[in-house]
Amino acid sequence: GTYWCHSHSGFQEQQGLYGPLVIEPREPEPFAYDREHVVMLSDWTDEDPNRVFAKLKKQSDYYNFHQRTVGDFFRDVRRQGFKGAAADRRMWGAMRMNPTDLADVSGSTYTYLMNGTAPAGNWTALFKPGERVRLRFINGSAMSYFDVRIPGLKMTVVAADGQYVHPVTVDEFRMATAETFDVIVEPSGQEAFTIFAQSNDRTGYAAGTLAIRHGLRASVPALDPRPMLTMADMGHDMSAMAPAPAASSPADHTVGTTPNPSDPHAGH
Repeated sequence: GTYWCHSHSGFQEQQGLYGPLVIEPREPEPFAYDREHVVMLSDWTDEDPNRVFAKLKKQSDYYNFHQRTVGDFFRDVRRQGFKGAAADRRMWGAMRMNPTDLADVSGSTYTYLMNGTAPAGNWTALFKPGERVRLRFINGSAMSYFDVRIPGLKMTVVAADGQYVHPVTVDEFRMATAETFDVIVEPSGQEAFTIFAQSNDRTGYAAGTLAIRHGLRASVPALDPRPMLTMADMGHDMSAMAPAPAASSPADHTVGTTPNPSDPHAGH
């Protein structure tokens, strides 16, 4: 299966001390493919990681450059009304949290890498038309979640964290830190496809190319709109938790002790 290894000493992982670990199976795998590539995602900062950590200890949202503004408030007033917009901000303020807090460290200091290469470096994986290509995705980042897609191609997920899964075909999947996903793609119809992995806070992306030869590039999609957390995301949406209507007859609180003969665990 697909795994990876990294240092547990200080900030060595953030400084690049990590690598993929592929364990070949003893038995035949339950799916076929013609070639494979490891696609390792990571985040890199030119800052001293100790300095990054010190900043976060002093101000946890130091790298969040997308906090809500007065303009956002007036936009929300038009959509929710003044009371709704004000109540929303009071709730977030009471929790001392921020709905734009999607990542502790963002693209304001990070460059997102694919196999150690920035998007401009155009890391390339080769294929021949008609082949089934296995891509072993690894999120080797220190702090980042990625949303991964290959525009123009469906991806069939066949393994997760080194374990086989029932194949499921997707357009995109999200990878948390340290997760691995193995997917099968069947590129055809064009010479190059972009492997696109955008950070979940939409402050940057890692990208490479799946192509028939080196030197080709496909168009890179724009970043998706930046998401905003809601009270439902925080587990505080009570709209679906209204009390049940009163019972029409008194509740029966008798505790029965007669075992059900059809239940193999009766009486346990």
